[in-house]
Amino acid sequence: MGANSQKTVQGMGSFFDMLYQHPSLMFIFVAGTTAAGIYFWRKSKAE
Repeated sequence: MGANSQKTVQGMGSFFDMLYQHPSLMFIFVAGTTAAGIYFWRKSKAE
């Protein structure tokens, strides 16, 4: 793994650290991901 993948891992770590420090952001992130998943699931089911 190169230097670029190390930056990605650190970036993801800081992202999840921010979510754990701010539970409201975690709720918004989970709700948004769930809503997007339902939207795309219904869209693919309708076709």
